[in-house]
Amino acid sequence: MKKIGKISVILLAGLALAGCSQKPKQKTSSKGSATIKVTKNKKRPTKMGHLSDQDLSPQKTVAVVVAYAGDRYSGSWNKALLDGKQNGIEVDLKNQSNYSYMNEGSGVAYMVSADAGYTLKQVNGENIYYLFSNGKKLGSVTMKQMVDYLNKRDSDSLVNSLAQNAKVNDERSDSGDDSSDSAGKKSNLPGDDGLFNVPTEFQGTWYTYNDDKMSIIKISQNKINVDNYVQELHKVKAGFLDKYTYGDMSASYHKATKNWGMAGMGSQRVHGINYMNVRGWMQAAGDGDFYGLHTENGQSVLVIAQGAGPWVSGVAWKTPQLAKQYKHKKFKDLYYQDD
Repeated sequence: MKKIGKISVILLAGLALAGCSQKPKQKTSSKGSATIKVTKNKKRPTKMGHLSDQDLSPQKTVAVVVAYAGDRYSGSWNKALLDGKQNGIEVDLKNQSNYSYMNEGSGVAYMVSADAGYTLKQVNGENIYYLFSNGKKLGSVTMKQMVDYLNKRDSDSLVNSLAQNAKVNDERSDSGDDSSDSAGKKSNLPGDDGLFNVPTEFQGTWYTYNDDKMSIIKISQNKINVDNYVQELHKVKAGFLDKYTYGDMSASYHKATKNWGMAGMGSQRVHGINYMNVRGWMQAAGDGDFYGLHTENGQSVLVIAQGAGPWVSGVAWKTPQLAKQYKHKKFKDLYYQDD
């Protein structure tokens, strides 16, 4: 059961603002990126709606976003709209810093499902809404543009129905700054800069195959478990590895850190993927393991890679059935060592 938090007055006000944007464009499939399909409504409305972009409640703001994006885009947003019609909308407020692909906004991620969400940012007194799906930015839009789009489709009843049953859950931590959150969890051991917070979209259980044996990867906020080998993920202080090697440390230090891993997110995409790198604590040689989110055959996958390439060694799926189905498949948009 989700914990429903309190929403600040500032956040409520921010939800009700409108701003300027750019119109999302249809993207075509290319190496390292997924196809984003735009659903075009060819029916001409018999009458215009009467929605307004002024003085919207938080629930109605969310309803407008879901109604607009669910009609405009296929995939996760369309599914969120269909689910909202049947079960009501539920949006979870998260720290934007938990989502590595959400690089635009003002610190809050509004997640309407695990794969669909938006952020907003005030520019010149107006809010721009940035829409995301499956780890990709779809585009940006203003409240006025969304309302105009829906009015042309006479969507008053749809928006009002969605707003009536909408729930907003504040699930943010006390600080949106991962470093501050981790700082309270630092040990006194040399080099430790606190726990590494794994981006939310990486977390969960993933399944892949090594030859003909299934491997299970479980990722939580600060740990990674690969076939029951668990590493607690930490950040290392800047410059520490330039001064010390693992051999310089005491036996008690070795014992205390034996199940630690050094983790971090890449500063830029490699072959179209933003990887999380995990190495053994104070590991001097080798590049460690790389884990990156991607989409294959319409499914969210965890790409596993090693080496200087880094070269893809496997693809992990969200179900054992999918992992078995694609266990021998090599995907053309991934970078294998023997390519």
